[in-house]
Amino acid sequence: MLSSNTQTIADITGGISAADVEFEGVYTDTREDGKGKLFIALEGSSFDGHDFIQHAEDSGAKAIIAHKEITTSLPTITVVNTEKAYRAIASWHRQSFSPIVIAITGSNGKTSTKNMLANILSIEAPTLCTQGNLNNHLGVPKTLLNIKKEHKYCVIEMGANHVNEISLLCHIAKPGFSIITNANNAHLGEFGSIDNLVKAKGEILGALPTSGMAFINANSAHKSTWKKIAGNRKCVLFGENTTVFATDIVEQKDLLQFTLRCNNEATAVTLNMIGKHQVENALAATACAVQLGIDIKHIKQGLESTVPEKGRLNLLHCHGFTILDDSYNANPHSMKAAIDTLSANAGETIAVLGSMAELGSESSALHQEIGDYLRASPVTEMYTIGDDAKHYQGNQCDDIESLYKHLCKHHQDATILIKGSRSMQLDKLVNLFAKTTNST
Repeated sequence: MLSSNTQTIADITGGISAADVEFEGVYTDTREDGKGKLFIALEGSSFDGHDFIQHAEDSGAKAIIAHKEITTSLPTITVVNTEKAYRAIASWHRQSFSPIVIAITGSNGKTSTKNMLANILSIEAPTLCTQGNLNNHLGVPKTLLNIKKEHKYCVIEMGANHVNEISLLCHIAKPGFSIITNANNAHLGEFGSIDNLVKAKGEILGALPTSGMAFINANSAHKSTWKKIAGNRKCVLFGENTTVFATDIVEQKDLLQFTLRCNNEATAVTLNMIGKHQVENALAATACAVQLGIDIKHIKQGLESTVPEKGRLNLLHCHGFTILDDSYNANPHSMKAAIDTLSANAGETIAVLGSMAELGSESSALHQEIGDYLRASPVTEMYTIGDDAKHYQGNQCDDIESLYKHLCKHHQDATILIKGSRSMQLDKLVNLFAKTTNST
């Protein structure tokens, strides 16, 4: 946690401070405990921290950073832009310590890979990692500001939906190791083309120091592009025909089993997760851990202690139903992976698919492609919700409540996949099933 004084922060940010006071910690949300901390009034498209100065005072803030005129009795640092100041402070704090920083990006799998790697490394030494979905221009600084002297490792997840966004995050975090899980047509609308998206993911490699190390999926169609971006930096491949790969993969209803092979060693691993794609995430985490000198026994232990985060292909046993909760987000690649996982289940299988957002001009065709993919699978029935979801050509539903009632009436004992982009709020459907369980 950052401990400093307002004059030092003014020097770092190029701001002006009328008084010099010490503080312990930084925060940007007045709903958090701000006692003794520096409050940074960030401004976004749908919020403005300058409107909450009184709340910051009430929550115990010691000082404030602002780029607008404010009324406050607290010492204030005035800057040109509070977001840039926030990043500058985080970068300065990160460079005040020397943890081994590993950055992870990808269209899919970055959160699971981050959790797996962090669990492995935390067995060896104190490890800081991204919490939840704090993987953007505000979340990455928030994580870095939590670095403490005892942290040996820092695992940072980096998301992006624009070119140069990952470069910006790397400039703040300064990773020595970078992992790309994959790249596909997620956020295609913002990037404009798959080529732009692939290059954007590759920014995480180009930002490495010359002594840095890049980790790339050997099965990716884009590995040659990423190798070029990495230049003379060392590239380590994981997956088929490499020194880190998996054999004997067995997918069961609520877990995955496989043999993990690293160089000349092998160990049986049981993942408390579902979906064969999780094996590739485990290989990405393993490849990095091996290069950091982690013993295969600890790699196995870390992998096996990892559980999926809420809404990311969680298996829930609700009254009369088995729910595959993948409601957190969706893109074409993850849709197919989720459908494959659903298809591995016996009995009646139902797919509830919401619209996929941010696909640009390809949206209709990509939704149609997913619909065709599902119809070619063993899945019993498809229900859809959302305007773009009509292109799946399934059973279109008007709202979550009526869909829930229909599923309860007609599909008892079914296994139900619930997946869509975050804007579809399909977690509300999951919660309805969970509520049924709690009331029985």
